[in-house]
Amino acid sequence: MAVPANITKAAAVNASLDQEFIKNFNGDSDRLAEILGIFGVERIAAGTALKMLKVTGTLNNSKTDATTTLPGTGTFSLGSSSGTAYVEGDEVALSTFGTEWETVGEVVAKPYRKMTTAAAIQKAGYANAVLKTDQKMLSLIRADIIKEFFTFLDKGTGTATGNGLQAAAANVDARLGDTLEKNGDASTRIIHFINRGDAAAYLGAAPITTQNVFGLTYLENFLGMTNVILTSQVAKGKMYATPAENIHILGIDFAELAQGGLTYTQSANGLIGVAHAPAYDHVSTETNVLTGMLLFPEVKDYIVKGTIGDAAAAASVRAKASK
Repeated sequence: MAVPANITKAAAVNASLDQEFIKNFNGDSDRLAEILGIFGVERIAAGTALKMLKVTGTLNNSKTDATTTLPGTGTFSLGSSSGTAYVEGDEVALSTFGTEWETVGEVVAKPYRKMTTAAAIQKAGYANAVLKTDQKMLSLIRADIIKEFFTFLDKGTGTATGNGLQAAAANVDARLGDTLEKNGDASTRIIHFINRGDAAAYLGAAPITTQNVFGLTYLENFLGMTNVILTSQVAKGKMYATPAENIHILGIDFAELAQGGLTYTQSANGLIGVAHAPAYDHVSTETNVLTGMLLFPEVKDYIVKGTIGDAAAAASVRAKASK
């Protein structure tokens, strides 16, 4: 018997599931990029070294006195000066600046695979059974991307402490602002990362609008902080802050993989690829995912790690001192 015209084949269903997976991932990653103010993905080759930058240097505001005597012509000044100590006619002294790079890993494509059994498919239907487990897989992949991001944030060089969340946030922002100013930079958007437990008391006391994005909770204008992300990746009593401009989204190039026969339906920006295929040896359907997405804070100096002290204890000490 001839195959009926316009029949929906397994390959077509697999293709649609590929597209659904990519669509869901892109929806989350695009929204996160929008919140962070990132308008493009930087594609780099797998195996590229990941390096975090530390900027060093100071302006020279000093004068150096030196002279030389030439026969028959007299003594000449060889002094140099710069900045506030500059003397008219002097050679301008050098200010010394440099960059130090720390290799923190390399860009890798991370593969994941799962199987949806024939029994599950027969019970719920092919699309429903596969899609349901795909959604769980997607949420765990997102969590791994966020977890890796916080291993980089923890390499930040700035520190600040304050008693209570509000004081800690103010001191973190002050430390970050001083560092940016010292390096001649500025930012109008500081992203703060806080544990949900530390924010809970304040969230219950004021009307706050929250958004869920990429498994995180996003707030605007919270305790004077314009951009706040709540996450369990930050330990209770700790916080991080960095300029939005310091966070980069990196993706890989899938083109080389296709030449080796590994063909994935992929996002246009190289963040993720997916392929559904039958696994006859296990009477199942496979979902194969390859992720290349990386959230990367490039400059270590522009990451401040905050410690939240006991606000109640501090208030008690102040009250006793005032008596």
